Amino acid sequence: MHSNNLSGAGWGAQSTFTLGASSTFGAQFKPRNRLLAALPREELLTLWPDLQPVPLVRGSVLFAADEPLLRVYFVETGVVSLVAVFEDCTTSEMAMVGREGMVGLGTLLGGYAAFGQWVVQAPGLALAVEASRFRSALRDILSLRAVCEAYARAFLREALQTAACNSVHLVEERCARWLLMSHARSDGETLSLTQEYLAEMLGVCRSTVTVAAGALQRAGLIRYRRGAIEVLDRAGLEAAACECYRVIRSHYERLPARTNEPPRPGAIG
Repeated sequence: MHSNNLSGAGWGAQSTFTLGASSTFGAQFKPRNRLLAALPREELLTLWPDLQPVPLVRGSVLFAADEPLLRVYFVETGVVSLVAVFEDCTTSEMAMVGREGMVGLGTLLGGYAAFGQWVVQAPGLALAVEASRFRSALRDILSLRAVCEAYARAFLREALQTAACNSVHLVEERCARWLLMSHARSDGETLSLTQEYLAEMLGVCRSTVTVAAGALQRAGLIRYRRGAIEVLDRAGLEAAACECYRVIRSHYERLPARTNEPPRPGAIG
């Protein structure tokens, strides 16, 4: 499987910092992940020695459904999708995570197993921490618990809104909403994905996505070429999307502000 905070980092972009054991590295540590970047500097430096950079490889599964949560991933670049996999192997996306959030949210909620399959949609980098260390950090670093709980509320709203959206709105509206959510997590205008993958995420057949994407392209909102979709008119795409995009975005915009760097203009995270 494959696949803007809600605005993530670039597809396959490299992180701008290096982790290490010395205080020099600690002083240079400026995470792109919105949750980590919102922590007071002294509390961030308490956690950073336990964070390990992990590449996010497109199509790789970070957790299968009900698999033990041994790590928590703070996404720096790239996008990870939470998907439901049915008995006939069809899939449907429930939510996505970019540098606005984390993978392994169940650990925050007291769980020890993944409640869905987490698949890397767009390649990038994450900072991973062992689940046991994350649990102790939640007790010791109050600001970490606060930002993660705020994120959990926004993430839950996204999952619930997506479930309702999938049962009510037209595929073309849902397609526009999905493209906006993915675009909002990337630094570029081009999304590296196939129509087949987009169909998997929307839970529809490929021919249905072909019709929906074709309508958006004829309207001048996107340009599709094999393996990539370029967003040409974001404002127009927002007008074509259902209300769900605006509802979901509004909740992520309420996340704690960054303390280490300003957000990219137009980005949610």
